[in-house]
Amino acid sequence: MALTPSIPRVPPALSRVASSIIALAMMLLARPTHAQSVAPVGRFATDSVCSYRTCALTIAPRWNGLAVVAGEAGPRLANLHFLVPRNITAVLAGPHEAAVGADSAAAYARRAVQLRRAGAALTDAGLLLGAVAALHALDDDSHRRRDAQMAGVGGAALLLSIPLQFAADGALSRAVWWHNLRYVR
Repeated sequence: MALTPSIPRVPPALSRVASSIIALAMMLLARPTHAQSVAPVGRFATDSVCSYRTCALTIAPRWNGLAVVAGEAGPRLANLHFLVPRNITAVLAGPHEAAVGADSAAAYARRAVQLRRAGAALTDAGLLLGAVAALHALDDDSHRRRDAQMAGVGGAALLLSIPLQFAADGALSRAVWWHNLRYVR
């Protein structure tokens, strides 16, 4: 008589949650294509209204994301949030479409927001699954395996979100660089 190893069965509810997280991540990671504007070199101009010292952008870490700050004084213009990101493309593209690097700044800003949204979805799902598993474990001790699996899926979602969050940070950094190019004299 040959012994065959038994494969543990994943509860259907947990399988649906994992499938939903994977489908959501795939939708959020799809890269749309955007064409950059083409114009003669003479049309592009630096932004003469502002100086680098007063209008160039920097990135400042905050408890809830990365703030986009203008100039030395540091008024916060936007924030690329970790959990519920909002679109910050207009701030990084700037008010002048013809300025040097405006189209590239906008493209990188859109990419940063897209990556942050995907990372935030995974982070939010991971935190939610972890919280539900913890509440179930406190309430009912008889389903330890299910709670552990749910916590494992939540932890995996959190781990998958980390590279996306860092990639969003990198895209935001490139968007700021392209934005600041207009102040080069």
